[in-house]
Amino acid sequence: MKRLILLSLTAICLTSCWPFFSHDKDGKFLEEVVRLDDFNSEFDDYNSNMASNRSGSTHLLFSSKREKKNVFNLVSARADFSYGDRLELKPHVAGSYSNDPYSGVQFLASRANGNFNVLGPKSIRLNSDFDSFGEKNDLMLFYADDSEGTLDIKHLTYGGEPDPEKFDILNSDKDDAYPTFSYNGEKIYFCSNRGGNFDIYEVTILRTSAEHVTRENLVHPKDYSIRKMDELSSPYEDKCPYLLNDTMVFVSDRPGGKGGFDVYTSKLTNGKWSAPVNAGDRINTQYNEYRPILPMLDFTYKLMIFSSDRPGGKGGFDLYMTGLEKNF
Repeated sequence: MKRLILLSLTAICLTSCWPFFSHDKDGKFLEEVVRLDDFNSEFDDYNSNMASNRSGSTHLLFSSKREKKNVFNLVSARADFSYGDRLELKPHVAGSYSNDPYSGVQFLASRANGNFNVLGPKSIRLNSDFDSFGEKNDLMLFYADDSEGTLDIKHLTYGGEPDPEKFDILNSDKDDAYPTFSYNGEKIYFCSNRGGNFDIYEVTILRTSAEHVTRENLVHPKDYSIRKMDELSSPYEDKCPYLLNDTMVFVSDRPGGKGGFDVYTSKLTNGKWSAPVNAGDRINTQYNEYRPILPMLDFTYKLMIFSSDRPGGKGGFDLYMTGLEKNF
């Protein structure tokens, strides 16, 4: 009897306490650049987004030509991380456990799609992606489309208005795309060619110390400023910014790279962004690397998903995954 009780207590301890050892479940640092063949197609697949995630189940959203063939539309896929000798990302297995607060993204993606390009998706929940208590309708999808000729940044809210709304404070009469947000909701970064070539821009939203992020004060702030980020931009094409905590990744075809568009990184220290650093030969090639993202995961290192048209894929641009930094 005592042995049975001891075994029962051991089982309870092992099952209830495993999150305290969650730093083990992501395995060793992913040094290899892994092609995500379970999600790629013979058509161009890029511009990915991954929902914030504290478990092995997640939601992958990306642009692809697989449906329309001549324009990019959003493709939504539930996915699971598997942890072994090497981290892998696989399609979600039907019937397995999944606590997916971002499941409404698939519906929002269907509302965004059309006979035009839909690029740079970014899904957020106000109560998990921001310093916010959340709202009734707090799942939002941001993206850009060229339905009116140039790229405009738009947003949709799950349970909100059925039609996309323009993110007016970010848009111009040129191409504007790839919004990304700081955790406190005070900064929005995006790229635009309003100055001729593509540069990275920063929006600063002034908030009181007690003010939490809401849908209204995020997309219609009363007090904000916007500037071109000269410290990150160059006379060449600088695109696709993505922010996680104090790290910014983006792509550029500036001189000194490996060829085509390369991934660059910058760090925010004491309120200042460091000079951009090329991500190096492990990640960049003589071909194009594009739209890097740093999903918010319960990992001990920063995982990066990006696109590349390097040889060896299924065709055109394919999705890839690798570790960016060993120390989070």
